[in-house]
Amino acid sequence: MPNAEIIKQILSVVPLAVLLLSLGAAGTSLGLLQANINNGMRSRCNFFISYTQAMDSSLVNYNEPTCKLSIASATIATICLALLTAIELIRVSFHINVKTSIAKIIQVGIYVGSILFLFITTIVVSAGWGKTCATYNNLSRTGITPNSYFKINCNGPQHSYGYGPYPPNGADFIAAAVFACVSAVLAAGALCYCIVKQMRSKDHDNELTPTN
Repeated sequence: MPNAEIIKQILSVVPLAVLLLSLGAAGTSLGLLQANINNGMRSRCNFFISYTQAMDSSLVNYNEPTCKLSIASATIATICLALLTAIELIRVSFHINVKTSIAKIIQVGIYVGSILFLFITTIVVSAGWGKTCATYNNLSRTGITPNSYFKINCNGPQHSYGYGPYPPNGADFIAAAVFACVSAVLAAGALCYCIVKQMRSKDHDNELTPTN
């Protein structure tokens, strides 16, 4: 049936389309993080800033490991998604299906790894920036002036003594967390589709196998 064949062809490219969207979202998240963390001489980490840190003008990088974790996890996730997208592109282009159990397990493992690292990025960025904003908002309400480099603007770029704008841009951090979360959801959807397809393919193969 022509219609059935067309539907089958459309469905065959669904995982590739979803992975491309997921890869784009993950890459965008990574780019936003790098632009606001790795920015030359004013490079600072502004995640999870506490009251004590906000009042200490001698601090420069605050909680630097959390920023490194966010970038590392986003980078690993992007690499995993790029690999999955390449595999899916080859499958669609050359009509190659994964047959061996080991290859299927590896593919699922890469999916799970990318999703896990994307959620790590989402949690670290959203919780880290949220903690920083909460600290500075509390200081503003109490009328205390922080001694740190600048007063944090949670939803935009930073300014200091009339100069700026400087990184980090709060809107970029928020967008990075959202893009990472969206990428994780899309990757999870592609994984579910992949698992269902493999199960249906296995059932179809069992039906074609003659029984004695």
